[in-house]
Amino acid sequence: MNIGAFRKPLLWALVAVAVVLAALAARWGYSNYRQHNLRQAVVPQLQAADERLRTALGAPLEPDAAQAEQVAAGLDAAVQDIEARLAALRALDAAPDRARVEAAEEVLNDAAAILRRQADAVRAGAAFARSREALRAHIRGARSRSRDWVSEAVELKHKVDKAYFDYKYALDGVAARLGDVPDRQLAAQTRARIDAALKQAAAARKAAGRL
Repeated sequence: MNIGAFRKPLLWALVAVAVVLAALAARWGYSNYRQHNLRQAVVPQLQAADERLRTALGAPLEPDAAQAEQVAAGLDAAVQDIEARLAALRALDAAPDRARVEAAEEVLNDAAAILRRQADAVRAGAAFARSREALRAHIRGARSRSRDWVSEAVELKHKVDKAYFDYKYALDGVAARLGDVPDRQLAAQTRARIDAALKQAAAARKAAGRL
């Protein structure tokens, strides 16, 4: 038997296996490298959005009417920042870890939606405060209670009621999205603040009805 005749094919087979294994190792290493880079791009966006959400959820739900627009504008800016980060995520090549990117997109989408609703609630709270003040001013400024005066008072009371329900609807909208807040403790604290704001608003509406 000519052993040498078998050695050459065997040698080439071993070389071929080695080449394949080296290619697989290189591909695996490159895949891990791409996943690492993707993770390094995604995590800071999530961290920044989480910080924005925590700060915003601590904002007053019914700030002083003079400050309400400033608070709401700050919430709008937070939404714009999160949306910019969302756009940056969507521009990434998600192929190395698509599930991670899609999960991150969902988190950022939820955060932006919550803050949009909170901005609506702040503006609605300010409108509710202004409607009550307008009714109080009308009552206090009365010299005589003519038919026109009574008619205007009724109209102003209707505006108070509408502003109250708009505010309540906005607060309920924030509460409905709290299930999307990853931090359960933060969500519970925010829900408690919303409940307190709703009770305070109901009491204010009732007091306005007694003017």
